[in-house]
Formats: sequence, C-alpha cells, structure tokens
Amino acid sequence: MSTPTIYDIAARAGVGIATVSRVINGSRRVSEKTRKSVQKAMSDLGFRPNNAARRLAAGAPNRPRVVALMPFFTTAFYFNVCKALSRKLAAAGTDLVLVDARGQEEADRHLDRLLAERSCEGVVLCSMDLSEGRKEQFDILHIPVIALDFHAQAIPHVRVDNIEGGRLLSQTLTAGGSKKQALIIGTRHAHAFRDREAGFLQACPPGSRVVECEWDAVDSGAAATRELLESFAGMDGIACGGDTLAVGVLKALREAKRKIPDDIQIVGFDDMPMMDFMNLTTIRQPMEDFGSWGGDAILKLIRTPGGPPPDSVVLPLEVVYRGTTRQNPETAGLH
Repeated sequence: MSTPTIYDIAARAGVGIATVSRVINGSRRVSEKTRKSVQKAMSDLGFRPNNAARRLAAGAPNRPRVVALMPFFTTAFYFNVCKALSRKLAAAGTDLVLVDARGQEEADRHLDRLLAERSCEGVVLCSMDLSEGRKEQFDILHIPVIALDFHAQAIPHVRVDNIEGGRLLSQTLTAGGSKKQALIIGTRHAHAFRDREAGFLQACPPGSRVVECEWDAVDSGAAATRELLESFAGMDGIACGGDTLAVGVLKALREAKRKIPDDIQIVGFDDMPMMDFMNLTTIRQPMEDFGSWGGDAILKLIRTPGGPPPDSVVLPLEVVYRGTTRQNPETAGLH
C-alpha cells in the first residue's frame, strides 16, 4: 500500500487539504470537531507527518532528534543519565535536545509545542508521567514516548524502587547502631524524594525526623544539618535523599567538630562520581543504565512504528559501604 498523503486524509475526513495542513501544523483556526475528525483519519490511514521534510523546509539540520524533558532540580543525577542517553543516540545518528520543565504545567506547554511542531522523532520524559489522553495525541502522530525514573502507567519506563531505597537508608544507619535518625530530602514536588521519605519512615526508629529542602544542593544539606544539630539533640544518624545533600552534611558536621561516623553516621543516595573520594557510604542506583535503556528503547520505537513496546525495567539498588558508617556487609548483614 502506498504511503497516505494529505489528499487521502482530506478525502477521508471530508475536508479540504488546507484544513488538513492546519491540523498538522497545530493551527487554532480549526474547530475541535474538525480537528478530531482529521486526526482520526490520520490514525486510520497510518499517516505520519514527515518531520525531516518539515525541518528541511525550515532550513534546520536534517537529522532525527529526540527531545528529553526533565526537571533540573537534581542536575548531577540527570547529567549522568543524559550522558549515557546521548551516547546511545549519537551512535545512531540521532540528536538529543534537552528541555528544562520545572513542573507539570511547564511540561504540558512543551508537550503542546512538540505536538504542534512535529519537530522530533521521539520524546523522553524524565521523572514525570504521560496521561492517557496525552499518549493518544502522540500515538496519532506516531511519535513514541518513554519515561526515565518514573513508574509510568501508560508508557514504557525504567526506574528503581525508591521506597525500597528509603528503607535501605534507614536500615544502613540502624545496622551501624544509629537509634535517633534524621532524613534530609530535596523538594517533595519530586516523586523520588517522596518515595524515599515513605520508605525511610517505614523502617526508621520511632521519633526520627525528616527535613525537606527546597533545592538538592550542598548548601541546603549543610543548612538542614545545622538546624538539626540545634533542635534534635542526640541525633546519631543522618540519611540523605541525594549525595549532593550528603556532601553538605559532611561539611556542616566537620565544621561542628562532630566525629564521623563515631558521633553521627551519614548515608547518601545515588553514588555520584567523587563519592568514593569523599569516602561516603551511599545507596547506588545505576544512573548510566537509565540512559542506556532509554536510548535503546526510544530508538527501537522510532525504527519499528507499531511494533511491540520495550519491556519496562526496575533496576537494582545497592548499598556501597565506605567510611561514613560503622558497619560493613559482613557485620551488618545487609546485601
């Protein structure tokens, strides 16, 4: 069967080719009823707008591109994820475009623009989901979407079990003898921090505390630690929702002349580069595997439209024991 054209779409929808063109280009000069009729005709006939031709007509480079939407409030994490994602795409001759979306409202605006412009071959959502309605819009245009670091309901995804990660944070401190624990997390707007908090609270000793920071930053971790030292007497263990916060904790405790781990144990999360040098015990999540899976998954969907989606994956977490806790795997009994 020949590839359908806008003339075929127009005939099936009972409209003119100018109307089809307006729908494809996201014009608002089309009624919702007509727009749905044209989109249904496109879906029925398997019509896919030629993004490469559109870019060529606009004088843009004629290379396939994937757009990744991500909130940059944990920059170091996304840097490591995107490094592997970019490497996979580059090897396939595909460009990666990074877009900062700091909330769902901003993400929706970017998604609306991507739908209107049809300027990419695939979309990667980082730490955010896609609604069923939105998925249907992308399906009609045959633009695949996947999610990284999110338990997405409608699209293929890769993630870790952050609730289990939160439990590991507390259990690692408990194994070293900590009975009065605190958790420092970044903003609760981030689902990962909410889940790690939930897991920590399931496992921590009674009376433990949680401190939320607006930013996942060294200064935030240091400020939260100073506050805890003043208000939480007897604290003997601090868990952190991210390694960047843990670096701030180390800084503040050393300034306060507290012995680590004799007085206070510290556990981070992520195992960022340099954490070995910092001698920080942390929960390792395989960040590069997020990006590698994402690259393979989106390329598969781009190359085989209508084919079976890649399987979603839950990656393993691992406790990496270093000098900021008092136990090791043999004596702690944690694996």
